[in-house]
Amino acid sequence: MSPRAACDGGQSRPDWRLPAARCALEVTLILLIAAYLWLHIGSALLKSVVAVVGLTGAVGVVMWYVNQLSLAWVRYGQTLTRKRRRKRERKRRERRRKRREESGSGGDQ
Repeated sequence: MSPRAACDGGQSRPDWRLPAARCALEVTLILLIAAYLWLHIGSALLKSVVAVVGLTGAVGVVMWYVNQLSLAWVRYGQTLTRKRRRKRERKRRERRRKRREESGSGGDQ
């Protein structure tokens, strides 16, 4: 999943449901494959290796999805901050312009 897919292009709040569902499916697949291999291996050493690799893979997938969603929230916050900053600056320029117009018209009379 691309970083942009988690947040709908940065316009709306990031949704966690689709990434969570996809993450759950991928973790389930990893654990089922690891369990299948674990059941069909006779060696205790290989069973432990399969169990460790399966659990590490599942945790890695979960951490990757959490990272992608957190990046989407950071982008969302940055977008909101930029919009608020532009709005404040626009209001500030408008106030300055009005003050200049009032001071310019008041001094001419």
